Amino acid sequence: MSSVTVSGPVVSVDWLSDRLTSRDADLVVLCASMGNPAKSSVGVPGALLADLEDDFSDADSPLPHTVPADVRGVFEARGISDGTAVVVYDRFGIMCAPRVWWLAKVAGLDNVAVLDGGLPAWTAAGHEVEPLASPTTRGTISAPGRPDLLVGIPGVSRALARSAWEVVDARSAGRFAGVEAEPRPGLRPGHIPGSVNIPFTRVLDDGHLRSPGELAEIFRQVVGDARRLTFSCGSGVTACVDALAAEYAGYTDLTVYDGSWSEWGSPQACQPVGP
Repeated sequence: MSSVTVSGPVVSVDWLSDRLTSRDADLVVLCASMGNPAKSSVGVPGALLADLEDDFSDADSPLPHTVPADVRGVFEARGISDGTAVVVYDRFGIMCAPRVWWLAKVAGLDNVAVLDGGLPAWTAAGHEVEPLASPTTRGTISAPGRPDLLVGIPGVSRALARSAWEVVDARSAGRFAGVEAEPRPGLRPGHIPGSVNIPFTRVLDDGHLRSPGELAEIFRQVVGDARRLTFSCGSGVTACVDALAAEYAGYTDLTVYDGSWSEWGSPQACQPVGP
């Protein structure tokens, strides 16, 4: 079986199309879904479903979309092993695919990328779509996992206490400012005191990531000289869009707050809230 190496944190539709023509390539395509998997039932030929409302999140957690207890197992169940190249896309362009990309890194995989522009870019380029496939083999991941890529409240507190470390909130400016209602009931409005705001939509342009240069300038304007970044959002999903953008811009010391505002903004968490 020939090997495939992804060319960075994102790959183009042309790149993926070229590799899929080599049927013997060790490449798995995952279709990230969130909200209604039926809407993602048709996509890139050979793609397998990675549903954030199902096994790609911890069903026993009171918080939405937190890391599954056996994060390595959900990838192995889809035939993914240490050397497998993994490309993740979603039907929105780029929204929930980066969460699956980040979970793959947590599981110990490093040959993984997000399809720039997602399914809309794939179909716009004239490529065929098919019903999603079902896994036929099981992989084996022996590489050490990276649970350090996800942090909880203590990790966020450590980041806030250090001058070269910024906490970046990927929610909308209105939610960050506390003037726009939270979509989940019971959460307080506002943001983590000391955090900064880069709405995930700002790093995108018509469903594609902006160029590395553009992204570097966006981050420089908001985080200054900080090189360590921790990302948060509503439930840890679009935080990974900002994390993807940061890696594409050249940042390397990145973490994601798994519970995000669903945890911090809960009255039960008893955490301070900025207006």
